[in-house]
Amino acid sequence: MNTYAVFRSSARSLARQFVTVLKLYLSPQGLNPDPGRERYRRAGLTASTSYVAKALTMLMGFVSVPLVVHYLGAERYGVWLTISSLLLWVALTDFGLAGNALVNVLSEAFGNDEREAARHYTASAFWALGTIAVVIGVVFMGLFQLIPWRAVFRVSDSTSTQELKVTCALVLALFVINLPLSLLRSLYNAHQDGYLANIWGIVGGVISLLSLIVVTRFHGGLPELVIAISGVPALVTLATAYHAFVLRYPWLVPAPSAVRWTCICRLLKLGGKYMFMQLAALGIYQSQAIIITQMLGPSKVVIFVVTYKVVVLPMDLAYMGTIPFMSAFGEAKARGDWIWIKGAFKNATLASIAVGIPFAAALALVAKPLILVWAGPSAVPDTYLVLWLFIYTVVGVSLITSGVLLAGVERLDPLAVCIILGAFGCVGFGVLFTPWWGLSGLAFALALTSLTAYWPIQVYEVRRILRAASAVAPSP
Repeated sequence: MNTYAVFRSSARSLARQFVTVLKLYLSPQGLNPDPGRERYRRAGLTASTSYVAKALTMLMGFVSVPLVVHYLGAERYGVWLTISSLLLWVALTDFGLAGNALVNVLSEAFGNDEREAARHYTASAFWALGTIAVVIGVVFMGLFQLIPWRAVFRVSDSTSTQELKVTCALVLALFVINLPLSLLRSLYNAHQDGYLANIWGIVGGVISLLSLIVVTRFHGGLPELVIAISGVPALVTLATAYHAFVLRYPWLVPAPSAVRWTCICRLLKLGGKYMFMQLAALGIYQSQAIIITQMLGPSKVVIFVVTYKVVVLPMDLAYMGTIPFMSAFGEAKARGDWIWIKGAFKNATLASIAVGIPFAAALALVAKPLILVWAGPSAVPDTYLVLWLFIYTVVGVSLITSGVLLAGVERLDPLAVCIILGAFGCVGFGVLFTPWWGLSGLAFALALTSLTAYWPIQVYEVRRILRAASAVAPSP
């Protein structure tokens, strides 16, 4: 046998082995028969692909923003940003049905091996979301011609009314299509297959970027931009639905006959709590720019926002690394595996602290020269702003797993209290200290709120849960 034949045979053998291992990793059964180790494996896969997806999103923003601004112009790009912001608020009309509430109930069903219950919850969420989407679509269709689109977006004569109408109609149609399918990520997450959702998201992002490049090359307008950024990825969403409902979880096909009013009620109860917390969190983060603008002037907003993005980055990364444990905690709770929950909570917390705090310290040390290079001298913060944001990040990194645990085992009331108190604290302390200490006072308000509202409540509740779990006999 010649050298080429040997090489070809070896390459084929390696390819077959790679495909075999990949199938094992992507199979519902996983690689490890030990459930505890399997939860860790799946959480690691999900976290790893989350970081890849985050890096791709940052790269896409770096490439796409100047590309779109260049060919659309500042005005039409501003219209697109406004539409995107409005969609974030319209998305709240799902009443939490497609988010963590669905993850909670499906994780519980998964832990109890109750496929029928999971089918009822999935179908109930899907058709409830479909009903909401249709109602929104009908209402907007009735009002569409009455809405003064030019006044809404305050555009000049260079942007045609027809282009605005077509763009908004496309956005509305894609929203109606995507809302019921927005539960797909929750299906994957609930079964600890979040890495598959991330892989589909990466595929959609790459296709969207390629479509955007094509649109810019052919000098398309706003409607073509919508098709590139949202329309083409919608096809990927349909492919994801086929994979989820036909190949991965065929027992979850959302047949109308599987809808149960009791399931809708429970989802609305849980989803309402999550939505309320989301609104409170929006209040926390959206209030900062308003406080700065009103008390210090709009020119100071960029300093705070840029510094916040740099110094608080470790908290975002810690959240991405620990959120995959949410469904694992829920499934383990259903199986009564509290020993694993205690161990996983401890390990995830230590990992977040061991990696997050040194990274935060390093970023804090280089924040000023880094921001000088990245955003220019007008965005460079003072030392106290960096210091208090660093303390806020340290507290956040230390508590990130506590919040995931409380959500995973459905102890939402103390979590909601934390976030509500945090909203009032951030706004109240911000208004109190910002006039006295400037931007550093607002950062001090964040750190003070995290220490007085988040820390005592979450630590107390987690200790109470784990103490109670110590009295529970380990599952066989």
